[in-house]
Amino acid sequence: MEPTIDTFDLTRTGSELSGEYPVAALERLASSLAETSGLVVWRVRGWRARRADGGADDLMTLTTTATVQMPCVRCMRAVPVELSVERTYRLVESAAEAERLDLDDALYDVLAGSRRFDLTGLVEDEAIMALPATPRHERCELPAAAHDAAQPASEDARERPLAALARLKSGAQNTDIIED
Repeated sequence: MEPTIDTFDLTRTGSELSGEYPVAALERLASSLAETSGLVVWRVRGWRARRADGGADDLMTLTTTATVQMPCVRCMRAVPVELSVERTYRLVESAAEAERLDLDDALYDVLAGSRRFDLTGLVEDEAIMALPATPRHERCELPAAAHDAAQPASEDARERPLAALARLKSGAQNTDIIED
């Protein structure tokens, strides 16, 4: 599949395209992951919708799904994360028009259509935005090194919390304090 599509032809003909990209080929997405195995599966469909004023809007729906391996925020081991995105865009003639109209359109994201639209970039952008901020396993333990560091070496080596205070108190009574 070509990494670019003709969005004007897609919406004019009411076509649908589908495919998949290897996660490893999507470099920005892959840089956020623990492993780069797997596929991002996508489907894009275009159509024209009539407006009440007699005009028409070119619309495109992108659906993406994937299972990616992200680093767990607790144990840093790979945790599988399911991604599923469906977003509909209103396509316009230019980037300036898209920027102007995007703020006013509450139903759709507005994009500039093109004869050579970067579908790969859009699929990757949507996958990145779908990533959770703090992926974690339902149950996991700290990595062994951190777990060992958090545990005292032995019961004898562990000091009781108020022992230091007791030493300070007894030490203060045994020192000579010079008063003016």
